[in-house]
Amino acid sequence: MQFTDEQIRALPSARHLGFELIDFSVAGHWAEVAFMPRPEFANPAGTVQGGFICAMLDDAMGITASVSQRFALMVPTLQMSVSYLEPTPVARVIARGQVLRMGQTTAHLEGRLRLPDGTLLATATASAVLRPFPNIGMG
Repeated sequence: MQFTDEQIRALPSARHLGFELIDFSVAGHWAEVAFMPRPEFANPAGTVQGGFICAMLDDAMGITASVSQRFALMVPTLQMSVSYLEPTPVARVIARGQVLRMGQTTAHLEGRLRLPDGTLLATATASAVLRPFPNIGMG
């Protein structure tokens, strides 16, 4: 199954987070996406609440794993760890996902969230289970 950029952007969680596919490499097992957090994602300090940051990193890593397999597989997250390094402003951010290892039943993933100027905001690692990509009527 092949997805267009528009079909990827139309996925519900991606749309809610302001997802934009920037670039990817099937051979290199990475993808870069941008997110535009909504004002209602802010915590009382005025920065993006950690759960939304986690969701952005999860989406970036998941799309990376699926892209690296040409959407033959989806990768529901089994476990994820996030390190919050700097407050994330309610502004455009860039996430890069990387497949560290793709096994027979699980994938090991890494994600990095940064500002467009390169400032690193958060990092994540995850393990995910490999599942056939469902036919969800996106064609």
